[in-house]
Formats: sequence, C-alpha cells, structure tokens
Amino acid sequence: MNKKFVKQIPNILSFLRIFLIIPIIILYHTQGCHLWAVAVLALSCLTDMVDGKVARKYDAVSKFGKGLDGFADKLMQLAMILCLLSTYPQLTVLFAVLFVKEIGMGVVGLVYYKKTKDVHAARLHGKISTFLIDFTLIVLFLFKTLPDWAVWTMISACLAAAIVAAVMYFIMYKKSFKAIKENE
Repeated sequence: MNKKFVKQIPNILSFLRIFLIIPIIILYHTQGCHLWAVAVLALSCLTDMVDGKVARKYDAVSKFGKGLDGFADKLMQLAMILCLLSTYPQLTVLFAVLFVKEIGMGVVGLVYYKKTKDVHAARLHGKISTFLIDFTLIVLFLFKTLPDWAVWTMISACLAAAIVAAVMYFIMYKKSFKAIKENE
C-alpha cells in the first residue's frame, strides 16, 4: 500500500467521523431508524479507536491530526447531546458545561499553538472523560426510557469527569506557558 496514503488514514478517519454526524442525526430522528443511528454511531466510535492506533503504528502522528481528532470527538459528543435533548432534557447541563469547556480549551490551545507551533496530545484524564461521556451518550441513545435517577447519575459522573479534565488541562497549560515565559 502507498506509504503516503497510509499516513493519511488517521485524518481520513477523523473526517469520516465528522461526516457521520449528519446520518446519525437524521437516522436518530427518523421513525423506525433508531437502531441504524446506533449502528452508525458504533462505526464512528470504531473509527475513533482505529485512527490513533494507525497513526502511532505508521508514525503518522501530526499536529493537524491531533487537533482534528479532538475536534471530531467534541463535535460528535455535542451532536449526540443535541439529538438526545428532546428525550433527556437533563442533558442541557452537560451540553452547557461541555460547550464552555471546549470553547475555553480551544482558545487556550490556539494561544499555545501560536506561541509554540505545537499541540498537546490528549492526556489520560481527557481520555477518561471522553470515554465516560461517549459511554453515557451511547447508553442514552440505546435506551429512550431510563429512570431519572439513572440519567442524573450518569450525567453527574460525566460532569465530574469533564470538570476534572478541564482543571487538569488548564494546570498543564499554565505550566507550559510559565515554562515558555521563563525561556524567553
């Protein structure tokens, strides 16, 4: 297989994940197609797992790819929440927190990139938060009638993980900016 093409597979998979948002939304809101939406969502999650493994295996990790992968993850999460809001209005809180967190992380990440021409890769706390949110959203996608206590328990766990991840990332960026300032 062409080596240049292989190195593009992770980015192609990230773009595919972004494009899969549209069919997921359409299928979720189409009568009788709910399970098809779940199947496409599962395919999207699979591409998320594969892109990083391929990038590392074929030495195709790039600044662009790191940013695109994170952007695709967050866009998918926010789209899933928007789909689920009519069934689970409790998700409004999670949507608001994630929206503000991601705008903040995006701004800080762009400032960092402007100063260093580098992009921080996802850290364990961010991956745990992403996994927990994805897991919760998939459960809510699968089951349209869960008791309020179960929904609130899952949302609370997601909120806690997202807030911890945000704090940890901001501490990491603060240290990075301090090191940049000391080296100037």
